[in-house]
Amino acid sequence: DVTKFLVGYGPVPAVVKITDDATWGKPGGTRIPHGAKNFASNGGPIGIDQVYVREENTYWEWGVATFLQPSMGFTEFRGQMSFTEQAPEQIRVEWTYTLYSHSVLAYPFHWFFTKVFWRGQMKKAIRNMQTYAASDAPFLYE
Repeated sequence: DVTKFLVGYGPVPAVVKITDDATWGKPGGTRIPHGAKNFASNGGPIGIDQVYVREENTYWEWGVATFLQPSMGFTEFRGQMSFTEQAPEQIRVEWTYTLYSHSVLAYPFHWFFTKVFWRGQMKKAIRNMQTYAASDAPFLYE
């Protein structure tokens, strides 16, 4: 449940719900994350998440290239997760995000936003994911 991981950081709104996710989890599948209202966002639908690649229990790649609210000049957010079994019941998860922009003028702002706010959001998300993974809660998307 992404709402347990992406809980917001500075101007980056928390994801509060997901809609239209009947095809999510399959290559080409989509869903719409909704953000919380905060000082930098009116809240509501953020964009259309789309699965680009899914290799079961090994690798996921997804992104948002269709934004439903202002994107601050970013053209795409792309995420990747790879999973490697280290030992029985021990999985290494590598989670990366790439933020794309075609604006040379906005580069300093985009660099700052990515290094401070997006990185802060992802660090919180990883800590939350570690806590969730260590619990007895099922880790499935249904």
